[in-house]
Amino acid sequence: MIDQKVLSKIYLGAVLPTMETLSIEDPGASSYAGQWSGRIRFAVGLRGPRCDVVFKDSMVKVEPEARGPSDIYLFFPTTTMLNALFSGKGISIPIPLKGFTRLKGLMVFSRLAKHMEKVLDGATAPEKLRARLTLDILARTMAIISRDDPELRPLAKKIHGKAEFRIKDGHAVHVDFTRGEPKGIIGTAQSPDFLLEFATDDLFLKVSEDKVDVLAQACLLNIIVKGDLHMGQIVNVFLDKVGVYLPPKEVAK
Repeated sequence: MIDQKVLSKIYLGAVLPTMETLSIEDPGASSYAGQWSGRIRFAVGLRGPRCDVVFKDSMVKVEPEARGPSDIYLFFPTTTMLNALFSGKGISIPIPLKGFTRLKGLMVFSRLAKHMEKVLDGATAPEKLRARLTLDILARTMAIISRDDPELRPLAKKIHGKAEFRIKDGHAVHVDFTRGEPKGIIGTAQSPDFLLEFATDDLFLKVSEDKVDVLAQACLLNIIVKGDLHMGQIVNVFLDKVGVYLPPKEVAK
């Protein structure tokens, strides 16, 4: 079961931040980002999740606090409306509290979002970049659902440590369960308590898209699992729930 409030937090706190790395690593994204300078605020309800997407110097930065003035303010009365916009399922028109006449900023964001979707779908980017972005989304999403999903929050309280996910000799992320509220962090963990390693970027992407026999790859040592097995069992539950919230091919829609 999907909690709509949690899903809105995933879109704003796990998927949108992908634009930051994309605007640095991908020339096409940087080109789009350079077409406008300004701040777009996304806000859900009076006390719901919100963030600012800031365009400056051909780069994008996503700020979760959403403080200070904005050039464009898009207000979504309900989480369902915001989720419909990002998932492409249904029609959703936000209430423009500010800056709706600044069409250029909205057009630039829309183009960049569509470009990000194509990158994550594998149409316009190398495997290494796709794997990096997907790992980043994975870590941030796992942290959010561990904190906020009513079914998973009790499980998260049963583990204490750091779970790392990485490509061999490549990109790594981890989720820190040591400080009460799980946090998704880009980069390796110092002495992770649980480790899930994939031999190649291609293999990780195939696993994330349910296109490979995970058990067979583990037997071939292309997928390595180390560390606290109890923690690993709970992390596996979280991984399955990430796939429920963000099914393959939908992480950028």
